[in-house]
Amino acid sequence: MLTVPVAVVLWRSAYGALAALLAVGPVWLAWWSLRRHRPEHLARQAAVQALSQAVQIKDRYTRGHGERVGLAAVLIARELGLDEERTETLRCAGILHDVGKLGVPARLLRKAGPLTPAERRVMEQHPEHGAEIVRGLDFLGEARAAVLHHHERMDGTGYPRGLAGEQIPEAARIVAVADAFDAMTSTRCYRPGRPVAAALEELERCAGTQFDPRMVAALTRALRRHGWPFAEAPDPCQEPPTAPEAHREADRGADRAAGAAAGSGVAV
Repeated sequence: MLTVPVAVVLWRSAYGALAALLAVGPVWLAWWSLRRHRPEHLARQAAVQALSQAVQIKDRYTRGHGERVGLAAVLIARELGLDEERTETLRCAGILHDVGKLGVPARLLRKAGPLTPAERRVMEQHPEHGAEIVRGLDFLGEARAAVLHHHERMDGTGYPRGLAGEQIPEAARIVAVADAFDAMTSTRCYRPGRPVAAALEELERCAGTQFDPRMVAALTRALRRHGWPFAEAPDPCQEPPTAPEAHREADRGADRAAGAAAGSGVAV
């Protein structure tokens, strides 16, 4: 049952029983209602949407990020010639890739100062939290592996398992590229988003070390053919000028890993 792993992760976190009840209540109601009154596929869509909304409530700073990652994953999947069933699974993987942030204390997501090494380790547990949350959702298929492994790197220096190359599930390699692309092109309160062309150049530069070159090439071809509907989106920031340090630190850390200038690159 969907609500059980969500409740377990939150119960074990700093939030405790009340947070677990508040988070799983809407998810359970959406699942129960649609299972009772509508076809199965609509119930599944409702479950994915409910989890996505829970993440956005918890981490408002990246509102809309999951949906955009889902769209980028769809573009890659279609360029690779994957069938519609797998393409839909990858859309769900993109939407839910950060669901594990439900298990990260809000004080870390919103912290204004630098994260300590211990706090950074807590942040880096979110893929494992996410895998536990979606473990019982059999309909997600390979999307569950993408949730767990989307921060692995081709050179084996990623987390949580340090997988390398094709050891990393294909779905995770797709979501990793989609995630990085949206992070770079999205405006933050502390820096503007990069142009699409600049983001693609950075992905190509990091292909083979951080990202799967095949997925980078597929996204590049798809965007040249179809464009990116969010390229001219207005600044979505509703937060004060000082951004949560968890996001600043993620941007800086990814830039250091990719070798780019600090503070201008890829966020998680």
